[in-house]
Amino acid sequence: MTARDAESNLRERRKRRTQNAIIDAALQLFEEKGYDAVSVEEIAAAADVSPRTFYRYFPAKEDVLVVDPEVEAAMRAALAERRPHESDADLVARSMITALAARRPERARSAYHLLDATPALQARIHQLVWRDQEHVVEALLAGAPRTPEAELRARVITHAVTGTIRVAVVAWIQSGQRSTVVAHCEQALTFLREELAH
Repeated sequence: MTARDAESNLRERRKRRTQNAIIDAALQLFEEKGYDAVSVEEIAAAADVSPRTFYRYFPAKEDVLVVDPEVEAAMRAALAERRPHESDADLVARSMITALAARRPERARSAYHLLDATPALQARIHQLVWRDQEHVVEALLAGAPRTPEAELRARVITHAVTGTIRVAVVAWIQSGQRSTVVAHCEQALTFLREELAH
């Protein structure tokens, strides 16, 4: 490893530490006071950073609920690891499940409850989900001729799988979380596969 690589890794670790501190501080404040009653300034103070630093990592307060460096890293790594004989749909499903499993359970519970209890957050969440879907589409298109048919195929696969997982997560929250979110998503994906196999 070169000195430049070591410095880059150090910067990345510091960035993750700061992001994690902001996320944990925000979730604790949301739980104590309610989402609407907490300001960015309060979150920044609790995380021991400036509001300017907060906005460097999160464009808006609601982004704290869905932007998670550990989840994003897990998703990128899974998308980059194409397994032998793995279909595009299975690659997307495995990557999404890996990302869900990478989130710390206490963070996931807090974020899911807040999203379920705060309808005003839904529009922003859909924007972020759309952004993540575009990353997946690009991963499916990588290394192949980019034709209109290839783009359509990648988008159909991505939206079918991510839509199924999104429905499963909502159902899991509403069911009282009797099983794990991953098990719930796996069951929903099985339903999708079975229907498409007919």
